Amino acid sequence: MENLFGTVGTHEPSYLLASNFDTDAIAISVEPGNGTVPAGAVMYRKSGVLYAPAAAANIAETSNLVVLRDDVDTTTSETVAVAAAAYRKAKFIAGKVLVKNGAAYAAITDAQAVILRKQGLELSPMDDWSATSPTEADNQVTVSVTMQNDGHGSASASPASGKKGTEVTLTATPASTYVFDYWEVVSGDAEIDASNKFVIGDKAPTIKAHFKAGA
Repeated sequence: MENLFGTVGTHEPSYLLASNFDTDAIAISVEPGNGTVPAGAVMYRKSGVLYAPAAAANIAETSNLVVLRDDVDTTTSETVAVAAAAYRKAKFIAGKVLVKNGAAYAAITDAQAVILRKQGLELSPMDDWSATSPTEADNQVTVSVTMQNDGHGSASASPASGKKGTEVTLTATPASTYVFDYWEVVSGDAEIDASNKFVIGDKAPTIKAHFKAGA
């Protein structure tokens, strides 16, 4: 376990990590008998102290999750746990975090990425990320646009959800005797232009339409 507790950036995880700021590897004990587990695999802690590759059902908010730093061969000992390095908190390149899918591993889904994010394991959208496959490009988290109004009309967004960089068009429909006044970004990322459009950022936006009495 050479340099196990070394700061990321002195090792070889550049293919996996999007950021090495304040990111350290921790030691975990991996359950034997799972073959070679690839770097980037999500691991979950079982009822004891051992970690095993996480399948879709194991990626839950109640699970203790980490992401494996290096490939680990768990066939070297069928009875003794294998020591490995993993990240409990880090930002990873999109498409490099994997979930066990039968005998193989696949990129995690958007829903699974949201659960990982809540535990401090984030995926970077990385606008300049050059994906080598559609799966990697599609591994950015989809966020929803939440619309509100002040009670004097309705508002909608098209599309109502999307990944970072998606352009959204807002539409406000005033009630009788009212006209549209302005948009309020209640939370999240949204810079609305004069044509009632904005581009989705990292944080899901909540936008409120305000109306005023018309002539």
